[in-house]
Amino acid sequence: MTEIPYKAPALEKGLDILESLAGVRVPQSISDIARNLGRSRSEIYRMVVVLEARGYVERTEDPEKLQLSNRLFEIGMRSPPKMNLHDAALPEMSALASSMMQSIQLAVTSSDQIVVIARTESPDDVGFSVRLGHRRSIMKSASGLVLFAFASPLQKTKILKDLKTGGAEAADINALEAQTDEVRRLGFVCMPSRMVDGVTDIGAPIFDSAGTGAVASLTVPFVVTRRAGVTVEEAPHLVSEAALKISATLGYAGQGVA
Repeated sequence: MTEIPYKAPALEKGLDILESLAGVRVPQSISDIARNLGRSRSEIYRMVVVLEARGYVERTEDPEKLQLSNRLFEIGMRSPPKMNLHDAALPEMSALASSMMQSIQLAVTSSDQIVVIARTESPDDVGFSVRLGHRRSIMKSASGLVLFAFASPLQKTKILKDLKTGGAEAADINALEAQTDEVRRLGFVCMPSRMVDGVTDIGAPIFDSAGTGAVASLTVPFVVTRRAGVTVEEAPHLVSEAALKISATLGYAGQGVA
């Protein structure tokens, strides 16, 4: 962790609480949070009251349990780059969903994970999708492989640092790096889902005007159904075409990726 020249204990405590809640899959009580952070219940309680009042955490059906609200996600989406990406992607995602009869999702990196920031449901009665804000390790997702393979040198250095900080094994990182040449050659990822049997994850990179590294992954969790508009063999090229259209809208001119 970078050495901080100035200390703001209250702010750091609040951020610790948010990061703690973001790192677990189930709601936590104040005692749980205090135990996870190695702090007293009383000091955590005061911080939680403020975070709840500001809308960053919320109570669940069990009033003793807390979880992150969508507040941070909403704030992140207000930043101009994310808003431009969201606006540029949604029309193409809707068109792709209609032509393929599949669900579509848009993912970006967040530390050592990917996070889904937009999705379009399949028009079919059967499909697979994840909720907005869904997080998954970069090493365990097609979106993560796309974002790593098409990252700029600076982006890749940060991802590797975050993976190591997050406890990733050296062998797993080496395996991730070994796949990048083939992914870059193809221009997309097509692989069995590591989360759900019977689903093929297909992803392609999206670039912006800088053109130095992927800013997002356009990903389709492909489910074979009788109403599917295309075959799984045809799908990667359609996903890649849609990703290029979104990139063009963002000002990408097709210059080489560093």
